[in-house]
Amino acid sequence: MSRRDELIEQCKKEPEKFVELFLLLEARIAALEKRVNKNSQNSDKPPSSDKFDKAKSRKKKSERKSGAQGGHDGRTLKFSKTPDKIIPYSVPNCTECGSSLDKVVGDIANRRQEVELPEKLVEIIEHQAVRKCCPNCQHKNVGEYPTHVRGNVQYGRRFKGLCTYLMNYQLIPYERTSELMETICGYKPAGGTLQSILNYAYTTLEPVDKNTQVQLLMSDAANADETGIRVDSKPGWVHVFSSHNHTYYFYSRHRGQKAHLEKGLIPDYRGILMHDAYSTYFKSGYQYEHALCNAHLLRELTAIYEDDDEQEWTRTLDHLLRNAWATVKQAKRDGYPQLPADTQNKIQSQFDEIIAQPHQQNPHAQRQPGQRGRVGQSDVRNLLDRLIEHKDAYIRFALDFRVDFDNNLAERDLRMIKVHQKISGSFRTELGADIFCRIRGYISTLRKQNLDIISALASLWLPLLAPAE
Repeated sequence: MSRRDELIEQCKKEPEKFVELFLLLEARIAALEKRVNKNSQNSDKPPSSDKFDKAKSRKKKSERKSGAQGGHDGRTLKFSKTPDKIIPYSVPNCTECGSSLDKVVGDIANRRQEVELPEKLVEIIEHQAVRKCCPNCQHKNVGEYPTHVRGNVQYGRRFKGLCTYLMNYQLIPYERTSELMETICGYKPAGGTLQSILNYAYTTLEPVDKNTQVQLLMSDAANADETGIRVDSKPGWVHVFSSHNHTYYFYSRHRGQKAHLEKGLIPDYRGILMHDAYSTYFKSGYQYEHALCNAHLLRELTAIYEDDDEQEWTRTLDHLLRNAWATVKQAKRDGYPQLPADTQNKIQSQFDEIIAQPHQQNPHAQRQPGQRGRVGQSDVRNLLDRLIEHKDAYIRFALDFRVDFDNNLAERDLRMIKVHQKISGSFRTELGADIFCRIRGYISTLRKQNLDIISALASLWLPLLAPAE
């Protein structure tokens, strides 16, 4: 007799077993359907995981046509005031009568410019120590090389800076970096050379890294997040603590408070911290104010409504948050330092009204006789409890313009870490992860401050390093 037949016979003899089995299977099917229906719009899954028929955006379709709008200045190449090379074009003879124009002084009738790569991207610079004999005492004086010129033949500062940029920001693996440099420059640095370049940059950037941490601790608002990676085939975490001007990464084997106490800035931070409601950020003893990511909240609201369309309050709250953010953005564009007090009060009161009704409709699950441990609550109930407890953190963006609407800043800072894992796999050592985090944080800070990245990286091989403020 098959397992199926055994279950049928058992259910005939004991109907209560059939009911119990039915409820169990129903709950299991619901859980599986919920998992299958997750996408980038109602969960933390990345857009790359969406199928073609999934994840319909809830943004309203714009009435504007695609492309640049009327009155838009546009972006185009501009004339340079200091061209590197000028090629004049003139006619040798008059096109009308044929007379020679060789001795006629002309003027510029028109000009065009072309942005082009030089035929030879690498220049060989020979440094010569000149020896001069003093005519008075006959002492032979020899000129000194610059401090960064140490070997008989070596790669220059900008060459090293470009390699560092390619490996740590463009995420090109060692071998491909060597091939690319050989293709465009004619020189192929070995893997050991590239590792030495990274090691030197890591050591030199230590004071800059500490300065970045100080600047972040002094910032009024910051963002924090973390993402999983693998180091030596073991799980670990890359954490980010950043602002709109600075980025600090660090690697840890831990995700939560152990990591923060080990290398993080969170225990010492006193500003406003934007995060994604991970429980570690609410640990007692932390002195910062909380701001919670509304992008995560909107996805949770979408997931609840898709699972139970009777939870209409989720749509109402979604609408309130989006309208409030649009109001804040418009006020910022108009130059206002904050929303009017009556507008702030209206947003707060509407928020309270929206969550009041579902608070009554979705009561807490009660402990059953003989049940041990924590009583599990539904997703709706858990979200409502969080909304009630941390209401101010969710709407802080409308009360303080220093605060972002979401935690996208930190998520963007971390996104390329996952891309690195897909391209190059796991880090081989924890030191390798630390090197990547420090250099990547420096380049990210340079980008946020609109500084010349290659020149800044090249400066690492100068005797004195000017850190980014």
